[in-house]
Amino acid sequence: MRNALSNLLDRVVLGESPTRRLWFARRMPDRYVRNTQKLDFRTTVRWVASRSAFYRRKFQEHRIDPAMVRCPADLGNIFTTSTDLLTHPVEDFLCDRPQLGFETTGTLSPKSKKIFFSLDEMRDLGRDGAAGLWSLGVRPEDRMVSALDLSFWNAGPTLRAAAQTLGCLLIEASKIPPAEFYDRAVDYRFNVMVVEPSWIVSLTEIAEKRGTWPVKLMLVGGENMSEKSRRHVEEIWKTDLYLTYGQTESFGSAGTECNRKNGYHLQELKFWFEIPEPDDQGHGEIVFTTLSRRVMPLLRYRTSDVARFMEGVCDCNLKSLRRISKIVGRCDEMVNCGLGNISPWMFERVLENVSGLAHDWQVLVTRPDLRDAIEIKVELLEGASQDKVERAIRTSLADLFPDMARNVSMGLCEMKVAVAGRGTLRTGRKLRSIVDLRKTLFRAEAAVPSASTA
Repeated sequence: MRNALSNLLDRVVLGESPTRRLWFARRMPDRYVRNTQKLDFRTTVRWVASRSAFYRRKFQEHRIDPAMVRCPADLGNIFTTSTDLLTHPVEDFLCDRPQLGFETTGTLSPKSKKIFFSLDEMRDLGRDGAAGLWSLGVRPEDRMVSALDLSFWNAGPTLRAAAQTLGCLLIEASKIPPAEFYDRAVDYRFNVMVVEPSWIVSLTEIAEKRGTWPVKLMLVGGENMSEKSRRHVEEIWKTDLYLTYGQTESFGSAGTECNRKNGYHLQELKFWFEIPEPDDQGHGEIVFTTLSRRVMPLLRYRTSDVARFMEGVCDCNLKSLRRISKIVGRCDEMVNCGLGNISPWMFERVLENVSGLAHDWQVLVTRPDLRDAIEIKVELLEGASQDKVERAIRTSLADLFPDMARNVSMGLCEMKVAVAGRGTLRTGRKLRSIVDLRKTLFRAEAAVPSASTA
């Protein structure tokens, strides 16, 4: 929740003008950003302490006086997790009357998390979103299409709010089959497309055969996208494709690429980002606190996304805004097995230069007998040879990660490549890159007393 001065600047001085907001964003001193974060963080902590049953319990359990909190570190071990949102009544988090609600599927549970907002918060996001679109080159005369899933998801409505502020045409196609979209979209001549990665790859395969139309840019969100897939889409459409970072919990985009495509510039006047326990390379779990929300503020929300803060200053016009790297994986997808410590980014590198592969892939970790086994499930392009693809994958693994290839050759871990039918790996909005099927076995073993304790 923002303090009075932040509200005055945002609502009155900057207003709805995208160019005014960009002018300010390009000139903000870092000291101003940090001081504003501190003020809004303290205001948010006091707000949830007075309104949220969940956070009041947290403060009491950890013996923390909210009035003494100045920064996230002062909260000690207080975090908000997906499990909290799933297991506690949503009323325990609400601090004001909700007017909008969405769901998120980014969880290991079949149950969806429910997140609520106000119409005022939607308008606030629209103002920032319009500035972000303008910075990438979108103008009021452009024709934009949204092929984002509209069912219980916030991405479509937040894009609509940004387009309304910017004043450009927006057609909401929703996530219909790519072939149907192609047939219906040609007459509109959309020159700005907002899409999901796997969907645009499928549309691009159709366009490669049937032809493209002029597109100024594409904006992609909802899941991670490999550089190989990005290059393929850009080459076919002869355009630029920009990635965004965010979750339903952050109410859409919390960071966006600039035209350098080198990390996500963060919205640090609306969030306080942390990586509490980085590794030697700086990678760790992204944690954020919302700084401008009244209805359902979140303190130190653990995203499970793993990235790092990027060093140096970007040479674009948004150089005053810090960046994080692309997401290299998720905490719940980092697995220790006979192959080594594996993460999605490793397999993305292994597969990116293998010819004949479609966009989607998945790695299964199992233990069929006494040792671990890795099954790399891929979808092939038409005419691709399974034998050639498997040989190329094994060669790529040996070149990029020789220690892992050595573990396979030594018999420490079995590895096989399996081909799945086109479009069968993805059964929901997001595809889990690594699935550890040993967890059931491990849990069962843990439940059985050992001989020494029997």
